Amino acid sequence: MRQEHSERNPQSADLASSNLDRQALYAILANNINALLVLDLNGIVLFANEAAQRLFGRQQAQLTGSPFGFPLQPGLTVDAEIVRPDNSVVIVDLRVEPIEWQGMPAILAVLHDITDRKQAEQQLIEAQQLLHSALDALPTAIAILNQYGQVLAANVRWLQLGPLLGVETVDCAVGASFLAACHLGGKTAGVVAQAIERLLRGDVARYEDEFAVGKEARRWLEIRVMRFGSGERVRAVVVLDDISARRKAEQIALARRRVLELIARQYDLRTITRELLHLIGEQIPDLIYAACVVRSSNLFVSYSTSLPEEAIKHLDAWAGEVLVSELRPQQRMMPLRVDPSQWPAVDYILQAYAVRETWMMALRTNRDVDSWLLVCRQQNNPLTAEEQLLIEQVEQLSLIALEQHATLHKLAYQAHHDALTGLPNRLLFEDRLQQAIEHARRANTMVAVLFIDLDRFKHVNDTLGHTTGDMLLIQVARRFEACIRATDTIARHGGDEFLLVLSDITNPQQVTHVVRRLHEALDQPFFVNGHEIFVSASIGASLYPIDGTDVIALQRAADVAMYRAKQLLHNSFQFFDAAITDVSIERLQIENLLRRAIERQELLLYYQPKVDRTGQLVGLEALLRWQHPELGMVSPARFIPIAEETGLIVPIGRWVLREVARQVTQWWQDGLKVIPVAVNVSVIQFTQADFAQTVADIVEQTALPLAWLELELTESMLMGQIDDLRRQLGELRQLGVTLAIDDFGTGYSSLSYLHRLPINVLKIDRSFVARLDQDDAGVERSLITTIITLGHHLGVQIVAEGVETAGQRQILFDAGCDVFQGYHISRPLPAGVVRGWLEQNAGTG
Repeated sequence: MRQEHSERNPQSADLASSNLDRQALYAILANNINALLVLDLNGIVLFANEAAQRLFGRQQAQLTGSPFGFPLQPGLTVDAEIVRPDNSVVIVDLRVEPIEWQGMPAILAVLHDITDRKQAEQQLIEAQQLLHSALDALPTAIAILNQYGQVLAANVRWLQLGPLLGVETVDCAVGASFLAACHLGGKTAGVVAQAIERLLRGDVARYEDEFAVGKEARRWLEIRVMRFGSGERVRAVVVLDDISARRKAEQIALARRRVLELIARQYDLRTITRELLHLIGEQIPDLIYAACVVRSSNLFVSYSTSLPEEAIKHLDAWAGEVLVSELRPQQRMMPLRVDPSQWPAVDYILQAYAVRETWMMALRTNRDVDSWLLVCRQQNNPLTAEEQLLIEQVEQLSLIALEQHATLHKLAYQAHHDALTGLPNRLLFEDRLQQAIEHARRANTMVAVLFIDLDRFKHVNDTLGHTTGDMLLIQVARRFEACIRATDTIARHGGDEFLLVLSDITNPQQVTHVVRRLHEALDQPFFVNGHEIFVSASIGASLYPIDGTDVIALQRAADVAMYRAKQLLHNSFQFFDAAITDVSIERLQIENLLRRAIERQELLLYYQPKVDRTGQLVGLEALLRWQHPELGMVSPARFIPIAEETGLIVPIGRWVLREVARQVTQWWQDGLKVIPVAVNVSVIQFTQADFAQTVADIVEQTALPLAWLELELTESMLMGQIDDLRRQLGELRQLGVTLAIDDFGTGYSSLSYLHRLPINVLKIDRSFVARLDQDDAGVERSLITTIITLGHHLGVQIVAEGVETAGQRQILFDAGCDVFQGYHISRPLPAGVVRGWLEQNAGTG
């Protein structure tokens, strides 16, 4: 029994050891963190640890005895998907190894859950795919480079634009060393490579530039490079954009601004059209020749940068005829064919320069097709959309230029022509006259300037109206135009005045002949608005170089001659006379100085005493004087007529009345006796509507107790309507003003007429007094006696002026004259000296 027992011990020991091994294996499998399955050789699950149960989502009982369902290839690791009962999917990597399980051959399946890793990998793949798709969808070219300049990623557009920098297409592909290729490429590529290297080194964070690339540098690329990351992970993002369209638009916009600037600066239409053709040539690279015609302006302009001058001449001749003679406004664009038999030189030129297509296009610049464009191209393709847009912009600029040209032409015409008659105005006349003078100087001939003034034209305006007057001027202008040569210039100076320049004059008789034709042109009546009107003209003429050598002098001389003609006889003609000019210049000088005399206090009054039959001072006459700082004391005979002619006598007359009032008031306030002061009134002053009111205001302001103002009127001023005169003179008499008739005996008034007017004083004209003491003055003495006698019968006071001798005074005294005035009594005296007379008169009184 012991022996048997001892024999069994080795077996028991082996069995115990085997059980321990199985228990250890089980413990290892059961507690392993990895999912472990024990399978028989048929793939039936014998055992599943807890990790496997969690992985499969099943209990031990559910797994044991079930088929594994995955390939069993020992030594290989494969990926597998496990579908759990809840339909969730787990991705694992599976590896099987042969083992012994419970004394039997078996298979150990080790499963690792790689779901998260697989999902991350898938997301990365999808992200990369999305990145590539997004890059390919972008219109710009993009590439990502590593720190060595290798292409990590790039889109399709990059493979199209990248080579334009000067490298091969393969050098732009993913994995290629783009930076190295750039160093071996062209100039542009080298510049880009250096910039990218500086950026990768960290010298700069961003780089931008623009390059002209491609054939003839007609394409433009914009490059932008940005850096991100650092160290070995530094990256460079390179972005390329084709900006050719933008640059072309900028060039067109710049050219457009250049053209608009030319238009704004009022350059001529030829210069602007040449600039437009230059614009077309810049934007159409295959353009060999272009020409443009503007029919309304009779303008032809051509353009070419590649043809020799002789070839351009042939093409200009052909294009000029084609654009003018073969216009077809109903067609927008049409091809042209050159007839070799008619234009052999043109046909040869077009073939020599490979011109494949010639087009003629209508430029729609206004309602009518007025401009045509001819282009010769090396390509026979139709116009691209960009080229059509270019032509439209050229059309717009042409329209602006033509409108500007038309406006400037109109403004120039308006600036140089009279709006009413259409004749040249004074500005254009002076330009033509200057040209005629320069021509006469070279040709040793003469130039005549005629100044024409229509006689009594103001009467036409006043009676028939300004509309009729304007229509009459138009007809006169047409008749004058028919009297002169095409080389002469008739202009309207203004109002009813015309100017005429006659060139190439060799004899003054030629001028007289033209004047005769002008007068004859006015002999026939004018018919305006149903009125028959006769017009005459006074004409003055000056001659170059006799009467002046410049425009101003000749016009002035003709003007003076015209006024001389008008003064002598209406409808007459006078050549310039230098002696008369001197007088006219003096009159103009006096007029200009007289206009400032009042404000400069250059006018002053002298007073000439008047005495009665006893020698007693009974009145004064205020006489105007002008003390000029340069001219000295100016005689009234020199400036009074000019003042009356220019109307200055009205403000001067008001000043005289106010100054007399001031002086008399001053004498009265000083206790001196107030005596009447006579003031001469001009006809212009007397006919002013407010004359009586002006006198009333002055009389009211002085408030003197006695009648102190006497107004002297000439006989001619009293020849109007008797009722109006009586009313106006009556208003003055009511103011206490004494009224006197000056220069009596020189007019045509009758004593019975004067008797009906409220006149106080008659002043015998000095012309009757001057010869009274002569032996042969019997007639004058008789007239004096008659005037005094009749005057006394009318109840008026008789004053004799111009009494210069004792004999004259005695004769007047004997005839019964009441008051005496003249140098025999006293010369005109300044106010300070007159004061002595007044003081003496006060003492005598």
